[in-house]
Amino acid sequence: MDTLVTEYEVVANMLNDWYIEIRARRINNAHQLKEDIDNRMKDVSDQSLHLYYSLLDFRYKYIVDNLNISKGCFDKVETFQIPNDNILTYYYHFFKAIHASTVGSYSIARDNYDKAEELLNEVSDEIEQAEFYYKIGAFHYDIYESLQSIKYVNKAKEIFSKHEGYERNIGFCENLFGMACTNLREWALAEEHLVKAMDLFQKIGEEKFTVMVRHNLGLLYAGQNMSELAIRYLSEVSEKKPNHYKAIFIEGREHSKLGNQETANTLFERGLQLCTELNNEEYQHRFKILRDINNNVPAEKLEATILAGIEYFEREDLYEYIYECCNVLAEKIFEQGQHSKAGTYFYKAMQAKKKADAKGALK
Repeated sequence: MDTLVTEYEVVANMLNDWYIEIRARRINNAHQLKEDIDNRMKDVSDQSLHLYYSLLDFRYKYIVDNLNISKGCFDKVETFQIPNDNILTYYYHFFKAIHASTVGSYSIARDNYDKAEELLNEVSDEIEQAEFYYKIGAFHYDIYESLQSIKYVNKAKEIFSKHEGYERNIGFCENLFGMACTNLREWALAEEHLVKAMDLFQKIGEEKFTVMVRHNLGLLYAGQNMSELAIRYLSEVSEKKPNHYKAIFIEGREHSKLGNQETANTLFERGLQLCTELNNEEYQHRFKILRDINNNVPAEKLEATILAGIEYFEREDLYEYIYECCNVLAEKIFEQGQHSKAGTYFYKAMQAKKKADAKGALK
Protein backbone atom coordinates (compact mmCIF):
# COMPACT_ATOMS: atom_id res chain seq x y z
CA MET A 1 0.00 0.00 0.00
CA ASP A 2 2.83 2.38 0.94
CA THR A 3 4.44 1.79 -2.44
CA LEU A 4 1.18 2.59 -4.23
CA VAL A 5 0.67 5.77 -2.22
CA THR A 6 4.25 6.84 -2.87
CA GLU A 7 3.91 6.23 -6.60
CA TYR A 8 0.67 8.24 -6.65
CA GLU A 9 2.38 11.13 -4.89
CA VAL A 10 5.41 11.00 -7.19
CA VAL A 11 3.27 11.14 -10.34
CA ALA A 12 0.96 13.80 -8.88
CA ASN A 13 3.96 15.98 -8.06
CA MET A 14 5.40 15.45 -11.53
CA LEU A 15 2.08 16.53 -13.05
CA ASN A 16 2.05 19.61 -10.83
CA ASP A 17 5.59 20.49 -11.96
CA TRP A 18 4.59 19.92 -15.59
CA TYR A 19 1.73 22.38 -15.29
CA ILE A 20 4.03 24.99 -13.74
CA GLU A 21 6.29 24.79 -16.81
CA ILE A 22 3.33 24.79 -19.23
CA ARG A 23 1.78 27.80 -17.51
CA ALA A 24 5.09 29.70 -17.57
CA ARG A 25 5.41 28.98 -21.33
CA ARG A 26 8.76 27.25 -20.78
CA ILE A 27 8.11 24.81 -23.59
CA ASN A 28 11.47 23.00 -23.60
CA ASN A 29 11.19 22.23 -19.88
CA ALA A 30 7.58 21.14 -20.33
CA HIS A 31 8.58 18.81 -23.18
CA GLN A 32 11.26 17.11 -21.08
CA LEU A 33 8.86 16.61 -18.19
CA LYS A 34 6.23 15.20 -20.54
CA GLU A 35 8.61 12.46 -21.69
CA ASP A 36 9.30 11.42 -18.09
CA ILE A 37 5.61 11.54 -17.18
CA ASP A 38 4.55 9.52 -20.22
CA ASN A 39 6.83 6.70 -19.09
CA ARG A 40 5.34 6.80 -15.58
CA MET A 41 1.70 6.97 -16.68
CA LYS A 42 1.87 3.52 -18.27
CA ASP A 43 1.82 1.98 -14.79
CA VAL A 44 -0.75 4.32 -13.22
CA SER A 45 -4.27 3.02 -12.60
CA ASP A 46 -5.74 5.94 -10.63
CA GLN A 47 -8.39 7.60 -12.81
CA SER A 48 -8.04 11.03 -11.20
CA LEU A 49 -4.38 11.09 -12.25
CA HIS A 50 -5.33 10.03 -15.77
CA LEU A 51 -7.90 12.84 -15.90
CA TYR A 52 -5.31 15.32 -14.62
CA TYR A 53 -2.83 14.07 -17.23
CA SER A 54 -5.39 14.37 -20.04
CA LEU A 55 -6.24 17.92 -19.02
CA LEU A 56 -2.58 18.94 -18.91
CA ASP A 57 -1.85 17.11 -22.16
CA PHE A 58 -4.46 19.29 -23.88
CA ARG A 59 -2.96 22.40 -22.26
CA TYR A 60 0.51 21.34 -23.38
CA LYS A 61 -0.60 20.82 -26.97
CA TYR A 62 -2.30 24.21 -26.90
CA ILE A 63 0.87 25.97 -25.72
CA VAL A 64 3.03 24.16 -28.28
CA ASP A 65 0.74 25.01 -31.22
CA ASN A 66 -2.68 26.51 -30.56
CA LEU A 67 -3.28 26.78 -34.31
CA ASN A 68 -3.33 23.00 -34.57
CA ILE A 69 -6.15 22.60 -32.03
CA SER A 70 -9.19 20.93 -33.59
CA LYS A 71 -12.69 20.25 -32.27
CA GLY A 72 -11.63 16.74 -31.32
CA CYS A 73 -8.69 17.77 -29.15
CA PHE A 74 -10.77 17.75 -25.95
CA ASP A 75 -12.49 14.43 -26.64
CA LYS A 76 -10.12 12.39 -24.45
CA VAL A 77 -10.94 14.58 -21.43
CA GLU A 78 -14.66 14.12 -22.02
CA THR A 79 -14.34 10.34 -21.62
CA PHE A 80 -13.72 10.76 -17.88
CA GLN A 81 -16.25 11.28 -15.12
CA ILE A 82 -15.64 14.86 -14.05
CA PRO A 83 -15.65 15.52 -10.29
CA ASN A 84 -17.69 18.45 -9.01
CA ASP A 85 -15.83 19.38 -5.85
CA ASN A 86 -12.07 19.74 -6.37
CA ILE A 87 -9.32 21.48 -8.34
CA LEU A 88 -9.86 19.18 -11.32
CA THR A 89 -13.38 20.61 -11.65
CA TYR A 90 -11.87 24.07 -12.05
CA TYR A 91 -9.26 22.84 -14.53
CA TYR A 92 -11.94 21.04 -16.53
CA HIS A 93 -14.09 24.15 -16.99
CA PHE A 94 -11.08 26.43 -17.51
CA PHE A 95 -9.44 24.24 -20.14
CA LYS A 96 -12.75 23.44 -21.83
CA ALA A 97 -13.31 27.18 -22.16
CA ILE A 98 -9.87 27.59 -23.75
CA HIS A 99 -10.60 24.77 -26.19
CA ALA A 100 -14.08 26.06 -27.09
CA SER A 101 -12.82 29.58 -27.72
CA THR A 102 -9.99 28.27 -29.91
CA VAL A 103 -12.38 26.35 -32.19
CA GLY A 104 -14.93 29.19 -32.36
CA SER A 105 -17.54 27.79 -29.95
CA TYR A 106 -17.74 31.05 -28.04
CA SER A 107 -21.06 30.40 -26.28
CA ILE A 108 -19.66 27.19 -24.78
CA ALA A 109 -16.48 29.06 -23.90
CA ARG A 110 -18.34 31.82 -22.08
CA ASP A 111 -20.38 29.30 -20.09
CA ASN A 112 -17.28 27.42 -18.97
CA TYR A 113 -15.28 30.56 -18.20
CA ASP A 114 -18.17 31.63 -15.96
CA LYS A 115 -18.11 28.27 -14.16
CA ALA A 116 -14.33 28.35 -13.78
CA GLU A 117 -14.42 31.91 -12.46
CA GLU A 118 -16.88 30.86 -9.75
CA LEU A 119 -14.39 28.17 -8.67
CA LEU A 120 -11.40 30.52 -8.85
CA ASN A 121 -12.16 31.74 -5.32
CA GLU A 122 -11.14 28.28 -4.09
CA VAL A 123 -7.74 28.51 -5.85
CA SER A 124 -5.02 29.84 -3.54
CA ASP A 125 -2.25 29.85 -6.17
CA GLU A 126 -1.82 33.50 -7.22
CA ILE A 127 -0.07 32.58 -10.48
CA GLU A 128 -3.05 30.40 -11.42
CA GLN A 129 -5.34 33.35 -10.78
CA ALA A 130 -3.17 35.47 -13.09
CA GLU A 131 -3.24 32.75 -15.76
CA PHE A 132 -7.02 32.65 -15.59
CA TYR A 133 -7.27 36.44 -15.88
CA TYR A 134 -4.95 36.38 -18.90
CA LYS A 135 -6.90 33.66 -20.70
CA ILE A 136 -10.32 35.16 -20.02
CA GLY A 137 -8.86 38.45 -21.24
CA ALA A 138 -7.85 36.69 -24.46
CA PHE A 139 -11.40 35.33 -24.75
CA HIS A 140 -12.89 38.82 -24.46
CA TYR A 141 -10.49 39.97 -27.18
CA ASP A 142 -11.63 37.14 -29.45
CA ILE A 143 -15.27 38.22 -29.14
CA TYR A 144 -14.47 41.95 -29.56
CA GLU A 145 -15.05 42.92 -25.93
CA SER A 146 -11.75 44.78 -25.92
CA LEU A 147 -12.25 46.92 -22.82
CA GLN A 148 -13.14 43.83 -20.82
CA SER A 149 -10.02 42.21 -22.23
CA ILE A 150 -7.81 45.07 -21.06
CA LYS A 151 -9.38 44.99 -17.59
CA TYR A 152 -8.55 41.31 -17.09
CA VAL A 153 -5.08 41.49 -18.66
CA ASN A 154 -4.15 44.38 -16.37
CA LYS A 155 -4.96 42.14 -13.39
CA ALA A 156 -2.91 39.31 -14.86
CA LYS A 157 0.14 41.45 -15.61
CA GLU A 158 0.07 42.99 -12.14
CA ILE A 159 0.34 39.53 -10.56
CA PHE A 160 2.92 38.12 -13.01
CA SER A 161 5.12 41.19 -12.47
CA LYS A 162 5.44 40.38 -8.76
CA HIS A 163 7.00 36.95 -9.42
CA GLU A 164 10.34 35.93 -10.92
CA GLY A 165 10.44 33.64 -13.94
CA TYR A 166 7.28 34.89 -15.64
CA GLU A 167 8.84 37.19 -18.26
CA ARG A 168 7.14 35.22 -21.03
CA ASN A 169 3.74 35.71 -19.40
CA ILE A 170 4.36 39.45 -19.12
CA GLY A 171 5.27 39.44 -22.82
CA PHE A 172 2.00 37.68 -23.60
CA CYS A 173 0.14 40.35 -21.62
CA GLU A 174 1.85 43.14 -23.59
CA ASN A 175 0.98 41.32 -26.81
CA LEU A 176 -2.67 41.05 -25.78
CA PHE A 177 -2.77 44.72 -24.78
CA GLY A 178 -1.59 45.49 -28.31
CA MET A 179 -4.24 43.27 -29.88
CA ALA A 180 -7.04 44.82 -27.81
CA CYS A 181 -5.83 48.32 -28.73
CA THR A 182 -5.85 47.26 -32.40
CA ASN A 183 -9.52 46.31 -32.07
CA LEU A 184 -10.15 49.72 -30.49
CA ARG A 185 -8.27 51.39 -33.39
CA GLU A 186 -5.77 52.91 -30.96
CA TRP A 187 -3.00 52.35 -33.47
CA ALA A 188 -0.06 54.09 -31.77
CA LEU A 189 -0.79 52.50 -28.40
CA ALA A 190 -1.23 49.09 -30.03
CA GLU A 191 2.13 49.35 -31.76
CA GLU A 192 3.78 50.46 -28.51
CA HIS A 193 2.57 47.37 -26.64
CA LEU A 194 3.39 44.98 -29.49
CA VAL A 195 6.92 46.37 -29.80
CA LYS A 196 7.35 45.93 -26.03
CA ALA A 197 6.29 42.30 -26.36
CA MET A 198 8.63 41.78 -29.32
CA ASP A 199 11.59 43.28 -27.45
CA LEU A 200 10.91 41.12 -24.41
CA PHE A 201 10.67 37.88 -26.41
CA GLN A 202 13.80 38.72 -28.41
CA LYS A 203 15.70 39.46 -25.20
CA ILE A 204 14.99 35.96 -23.83
CA GLY A 205 15.47 34.25 -27.20
CA GLU A 206 11.87 33.12 -27.78
CA GLU A 207 11.68 33.03 -31.58
CA LYS A 208 8.34 31.19 -31.53
CA PHE A 209 6.71 34.01 -29.60
CA THR A 210 8.26 36.76 -31.74
CA VAL A 211 6.53 35.14 -34.74
CA MET A 212 3.23 35.50 -32.86
CA VAL A 213 3.87 39.22 -32.35
CA ARG A 214 4.87 39.70 -35.99
CA HIS A 215 1.48 38.30 -36.95
CA ASN A 216 -0.23 40.83 -34.71
CA LEU A 217 1.85 43.68 -36.14
CA GLY A 218 0.67 42.53 -39.57
CA LEU A 219 -2.91 42.66 -38.30
CA LEU A 220 -2.26 46.17 -36.93
CA TYR A 221 -0.95 47.46 -40.26
CA ALA A 222 -3.75 45.74 -42.18
CA GLY A 223 -6.26 47.58 -39.98
CA GLN A 224 -4.74 50.86 -41.16
CA ASN A 225 -4.88 49.77 -44.82
CA MET A 226 -1.08 49.61 -44.97
CA SER A 227 -1.49 46.48 -47.05
CA GLU A 228 2.03 46.10 -48.44
CA LEU A 229 3.63 46.44 -45.00
CA ALA A 230 1.08 44.04 -43.53
CA ILE A 231 1.79 41.47 -46.24
CA ARG A 232 5.52 41.72 -45.54
CA TYR A 233 4.99 40.76 -41.91
CA LEU A 234 2.30 38.15 -42.55
CA SER A 235 4.14 36.35 -45.35
CA GLU A 236 7.12 35.90 -43.01
CA VAL A 237 4.77 34.40 -40.42
CA SER A 238 3.07 31.97 -42.81
CA GLU A 239 6.46 30.96 -44.21
CA LYS A 240 7.70 30.02 -40.73
CA LYS A 241 4.33 28.55 -39.68
CA PRO A 242 2.60 27.15 -42.79
CA ASN A 243 -0.49 26.18 -40.73
CA HIS A 244 -1.04 29.75 -39.43
CA TYR A 245 -4.50 30.12 -40.95
CA LYS A 246 -5.06 33.49 -39.25
CA ALA A 247 -1.99 34.99 -40.92
CA ILE A 248 -3.02 33.40 -44.23
CA PHE A 249 -6.50 34.92 -43.86
CA ILE A 250 -5.27 38.48 -43.35
CA GLU A 251 -2.52 38.13 -45.96
CA GLY A 252 -5.10 36.97 -48.51
CA ARG A 253 -7.46 39.81 -47.60
CA GLU A 254 -4.71 42.40 -48.09
CA HIS A 255 -3.74 40.92 -51.47
CA SER A 256 -7.41 41.14 -52.45
CA LYS A 257 -7.47 44.83 -51.48
CA LEU A 258 -4.47 45.42 -53.75
CA GLY A 259 -6.18 43.65 -56.65
CA ASN A 260 -3.92 40.58 -56.52
CA GLN A 261 -6.88 38.29 -57.13
CA GLU A 262 -5.01 35.12 -58.05
CA THR A 263 -2.59 35.33 -55.10
CA ALA A 264 -5.50 36.02 -52.75
CA ASN A 265 -7.44 33.03 -54.09
CA THR A 266 -4.47 30.72 -53.58
CA LEU A 267 -4.21 31.87 -49.96
CA PHE A 268 -7.96 31.56 -49.35
CA GLU A 269 -8.01 27.99 -50.68
CA ARG A 270 -5.00 27.06 -48.58
CA GLY A 271 -6.52 28.55 -45.43
CA LEU A 272 -9.90 26.96 -46.09
CA GLN A 273 -8.29 23.54 -46.44
CA LEU A 274 -6.48 23.97 -43.11
CA CYS A 275 -9.66 25.06 -41.31
CA THR A 276 -11.70 22.26 -42.86
CA GLU A 277 -9.17 19.74 -41.53
CA LEU A 278 -9.41 21.35 -38.08
CA ASN A 279 -13.22 21.55 -38.30
CA ASN A 280 -12.92 25.27 -37.46
CA GLU A 281 -16.37 26.54 -38.38
CA GLU A 282 -15.66 30.22 -37.80
CA TYR A 283 -12.76 30.49 -40.21
CA GLN A 284 -14.36 28.20 -42.77
CA HIS A 285 -17.15 30.75 -43.10
CA ARG A 286 -14.75 33.69 -43.10
CA PHE A 287 -12.56 32.19 -45.82
CA LYS A 288 -15.56 31.31 -48.00
CA ILE A 289 -17.00 34.82 -47.71
CA LEU A 290 -13.70 36.51 -48.60
CA ARG A 291 -13.14 34.10 -51.48
CA ASP A 292 -16.52 35.01 -52.98
CA ILE A 293 -15.90 38.73 -52.51
CA ASN A 294 -12.46 38.39 -54.12
CA ASN A 295 -13.94 36.52 -57.09
CA ASN A 296 -16.73 39.08 -57.49
CA VAL A 297 -19.36 36.34 -57.65
CA PRO A 298 -23.00 37.20 -58.48
CA ALA A 299 -25.04 38.73 -55.66
CA GLU A 300 -27.17 35.60 -55.28
CA LYS A 301 -24.13 33.38 -54.64
CA LEU A 302 -22.55 35.89 -52.27
CA GLU A 303 -25.84 36.18 -50.40
CA ALA A 304 -26.03 32.40 -49.89
CA THR A 305 -22.45 32.26 -48.60
CA ILE A 306 -22.94 35.22 -46.28
CA LEU A 307 -26.26 33.97 -44.89
CA ALA A 308 -24.63 30.64 -44.01
CA GLY A 309 -21.95 32.58 -42.17
CA ILE A 310 -24.44 34.86 -40.42
CA GLU A 311 -26.26 31.83 -39.02
CA TYR A 312 -23.03 30.86 -37.25
CA PHE A 313 -22.10 34.45 -36.29
CA GLU A 314 -25.51 35.02 -34.69
CA ARG A 315 -25.22 31.80 -32.70
CA GLU A 316 -21.89 32.95 -31.29
CA ASP A 317 -22.86 36.66 -30.85
CA LEU A 318 -20.21 37.82 -33.34
CA TYR A 319 -22.09 40.97 -34.34
CA GLU A 320 -18.98 42.66 -35.76
CA TYR A 321 -18.83 40.10 -38.56
CA ILE A 322 -22.59 40.36 -39.17
CA TYR A 323 -22.19 44.12 -39.56
CA GLU A 324 -19.33 43.72 -42.05
CA CYS A 325 -21.08 41.00 -44.05
CA CYS A 326 -24.43 42.78 -44.27
CA ASN A 327 -22.73 45.98 -45.41
CA VAL A 328 -20.81 44.20 -48.16
CA LEU A 329 -23.93 42.36 -49.32
CA ALA A 330 -26.07 45.51 -49.22
CA GLU A 331 -23.60 47.39 -51.43
CA LYS A 332 -23.45 44.50 -53.90
CA ILE A 333 -27.25 44.28 -54.13
CA PHE A 334 -27.64 48.07 -54.34
CA GLU A 335 -25.24 48.19 -57.32
CA GLN A 336 -27.58 45.76 -59.11
CA GLY A 337 -30.50 48.14 -58.64
CA GLN A 338 -32.34 46.12 -55.95
CA HIS A 339 -32.60 49.14 -53.67
CA SER A 340 -35.35 47.84 -51.39
CA LYS A 341 -33.55 44.57 -50.70
CA ALA A 342 -30.29 46.45 -50.22
CA GLY A 343 -32.01 48.68 -47.67
CA THR A 344 -33.02 45.60 -45.68
CA TYR A 345 -29.40 44.50 -45.40
CA PHE A 346 -28.21 48.02 -44.57
CA TYR A 347 -30.76 48.02 -41.74
CA LYS A 348 -29.53 44.61 -40.53
CA ALA A 349 -25.99 45.97 -40.60
CA MET A 350 -26.96 48.93 -38.42
CA GLN A 351 -28.76 46.67 -35.94
CA ALA A 352 -25.69 44.44 -35.71
CA LYS A 353 -23.49 47.52 -35.19
CA LYS A 354 -25.63 48.62 -32.24
CA LYS A 355 -25.33 45.17 -30.66
CA ALA A 356 -21.58 45.11 -31.29
CA ASP A 357 -21.13 48.52 -29.66
CA ALA A 358 -23.22 47.50 -26.65
CA LYS A 359 -21.27 44.27 -26.26
CA GLY A 360 -17.94 46.07 -26.43
CA ALA A 361 -18.76 48.52 -23.63
CA LEU A 362 -16.96 48.16 -20.32
CA LYS A 363 -19.17 46.32 -17.85
